[in-house]
Amino acid sequence: MANDRADEWASWEVDPSTRTSVHAFTKYAPITATLSTTASDVFTVDRGMPSVNMVHNPSIELNALTEFTASGAAISQSSAQAATGTYSLLVNPANAAVGEGFYYTTSTVVGHPEGSVLTASVEVRGASASGDVKLSIQDSDGVELLASATHSLTTGFVRLLIQHPVTRPPASYRIAVVSVTQHNIDFYVDKVHVELRKDSSIATYVDGAQGVNYEWIGTANASESKRRAGMSVIRGLRLKNDHASINVYVAFDQTASATTGFVIAPGEVFETSWPIDFRTKISAVAASGTPAIHGVVWGIHQG
Repeated sequence: MANDRADEWASWEVDPSTRTSVHAFTKYAPITATLSTTASDVFTVDRGMPSVNMVHNPSIELNALTEFTASGAAISQSSAQAATGTYSLLVNPANAAVGEGFYYTTSTVVGHPEGSVLTASVEVRGASASGDVKLSIQDSDGVELLASATHSLTTGFVRLLIQHPVTRPPASYRIAVVSVTQHNIDFYVDKVHVELRKDSSIATYVDGAQGVNYEWIGTANASESKRRAGMSVIRGLRLKNDHASINVYVAFDQTASATTGFVIAPGEVFETSWPIDFRTKISAVAASGTPAIHGVVWGIHQG
């Protein structure tokens, strides 16, 4: 490698640009951890993938199911099972034919000139470990364009996902979860995510209740939601050792130990007084026992 020689040492260092060095801190992350004598990463830098979920009630937290259309089945909000939040969508197939379930219809979408991809994902589980379903993308008339592999239902939530290229002519699509063989096994659907992207990346589930950097674009559980970019540069830290008698050691961008970390004495608060620039992680370890720490990391999303 060109930069693995000692005379290339300057390339090993991080020198913030003028732009990043004066960038106001726009990201934060809370830290709450119980340590042990084995070092652990209490914060990891991760910009993540910005994403927008088109579904307004994706975790079925509102008993307003107008977004979802039953097809050969009865659908209802249920608190019996949930992959996130309190509720999921209970689907009761009529056991009269294959292809029973429900679908979500997108708004009219238009592909980007350079290409776009419609991505859909759901989590499903059966009322029992039998029966099957698939996730499919259909045109606005219900003609299937693409389908996932057949999924045999289990008594745990499993994520299904699918992608389909979208062309320039405006069109709407159906995202359907339906039985593959005829059966009467109830199943639950949660974490419904539908997104139009220029790239083919597969985003993890988004709704406004998922934590820091997640938000509803409008009313909670009744609007699109988005995930903002996460932190890519650590610029500041405030951390308290909550224990009354045990030291803890903290390190930036390496694994903490009594020799590599700086000490935070019992009951002490460490706080940076000048912007810093670290880009990997914050690690911490206890001198003994299991002391707790808490605080906040400040940073920016630009590297």
